[in-house]
Amino acid sequence: MIKYHDNIELWIEDIREGDKYAFEKLYLKFYSPLCKFAWRFLRSSHISEELVQDVFLNIWESRASLDPDKNITSFLYKDVRNKVLNHLKHQNIVKEYNPEIEWLNPAAVTQLHDFDGNDVFIKNVKKAIENIPEYARQIYKLNRKDGLTYREISEVLDISPKTVEAQMSKALKSLRRDLFQYGTKIV
Repeated sequence: MIKYHDNIELWIEDIREGDKYAFEKLYLKFYSPLCKFAWRFLRSSHISEELVQDVFLNIWESRASLDPDKNITSFLYKDVRNKVLNHLKHQNIVKEYNPEIEWLNPAAVTQLHDFDGNDVFIKNVKKAIENIPEYARQIYKLNRKDGLTYREISEVLDISPKTVEAQMSKALKSLRRDLFQYGTKIV
């Protein structure tokens, strides 16, 4: 029976029962944000999509063990992060032990985003975000681009919520400093 609701916890219960429609809703809600999250580390759309698809395949295959009381958002991001880290470790091993096999080391795919290239402010905002220290920038993007809460970020990155707060504070301080000239209030 197809159920029409937007409660993610209920989707998980439905998925546990084999409801393909609930699984499709979960997939459609999280697929794109998870691919963007993976792309930040891998810089390859193809590999990012492949890893995210693996995560969803694992969810479907192990659906009976899903816990509707656990935060699925944190679970998904954490699982993608782990797959990304495993992929990067594997790539390092391949590079170390098989440097002569070039086809095993695909070149990174760079995606270009066209955000009105003439707008100086947008260019400076992008530059200011890239000037944020790497760890703080990662946390900032998880919060502002992916919409994760501080608690969810702490679960995804295996750090304390206080560390997330401190890093967000560092990120916002950096943005305020770099964008001060525009009189824009950064919160």
